Amino acid sequence: MVNKKLEFYYFGDEGKFDEFNPSYVCNKKYVAEILYIISASEPYSMDMFKISNRLKINVEKVENIILSLKKIRAIDERNRGYSINFPVFLEEDIKILDVFLKDVGKIIGDRVISLSDKIENEILKLNCIKSNSVERVLYHIICDEIFDGVAFEFFANKNIFSVSKSQPGGRDYIIVAYEKSEKIECHSNKLLCSSNNYRADDVLFNSFGDGNGFRKDMYRYFRMIPKSIEEGIEFHSLNIAYMDILDDFNNIITKECGSLIKNIFTNNRKYVDLNNNERKLANFLIELNYLNLDKDNGYLNIDVPVFLNSERDIIQRIGEIILLDILPCVEKIFMELKRSMDKLTSIKHEVSIKDIGNELWHQIFGYTNEYLVKNEFVATPKFKEGEGRYLQSIVI
Repeated sequence: MVNKKLEFYYFGDEGKFDEFNPSYVCNKKYVAEILYIISASEPYSMDMFKISNRLKINVEKVENIILSLKKIRAIDERNRGYSINFPVFLEEDIKILDVFLKDVGKIIGDRVISLSDKIENEILKLNCIKSNSVERVLYHIICDEIFDGVAFEFFANKNIFSVSKSQPGGRDYIIVAYEKSEKIECHSNKLLCSSNNYRADDVLFNSFGDGNGFRKDMYRYFRMIPKSIEEGIEFHSLNIAYMDILDDFNNIITKECGSLIKNIFTNNRKYVDLNNNERKLANFLIELNYLNLDKDNGYLNIDVPVFLNSERDIIQRIGEIILLDILPCVEKIFMELKRSMDKLTSIKHEVSIKDIGNELWHQIFGYTNEYLVKNEFVATPKFKEGEGRYLQSIVI
């Protein structure tokens, strides 16, 4: 019999890849199964021995995992029993959410589309509109920058949900988990609600799409390497020490990539004119699909929309246009959801309603993004085998 397990998602600042990093802890063997058992049971009803018997592994292994989970406050303990301390959605929860989320994409999506004239007036002021379609720019601005960015502070100020959560080790993030199940993949991996960002100084390498695979982008690549090391090499302390160094080197690489991008953006550069180090960086960025090389003339081209930090006020204005308009719809949806929240797994485990609300907003804007794509109001990210659907951009 295959043991059921959870899949994890992280929003906020996870910090370096160490024992306080939720991705590091939750990637350990048996963690996904142990947290499923705890979440699917009555709060504080499962102790180490019951978990050990359920999974048929020795108690010492369970104890080590429990200690790691307590260190990042992913679980609470009472009378030797455990309860989850972050939003978890099981198959039974999705049945409840489906009632409220069924038409949400169309409701909010139609409101956004009705604002197209006002939005386009602002979009046309952006520098990148000269070399990109309106739909491509709208994809990054509305689906990502506004719904997965500006909206969080906007709705947090309206006291609708939490933006972040202070965590051990000086981190600031929220963990969210879903039962690993084909029945609920459309609520987790297959919605357009995942923004990957890797920043160095004033340059940001971004991708936005679904979570249905491992994207070939800056953020995901630098996060995959430590996980691969930890999974493949058993020298735990050595891995941690090396990954601490690796994290610093990744930041240096990203800064140098950012400098090259700005140089290419400002001054047309030919590949043959680059020095040896710049060529290595260019090759890396070409592989990540942020750059391409024009073989006819030898020039390097930035292959994604480039947004300017100086244009933030334009994005803020678009955000205000959209968010003020959809606010009554969002407030109504959350009011209706709260009336049925007592039946959710997370509420039974006394997880903060505002933390749960953070993920519910991801669901809401994920369905809205799908509707906007379907109606061709924004660009359509093509599916890539093993990577999912996503589009990339850069901010300088």
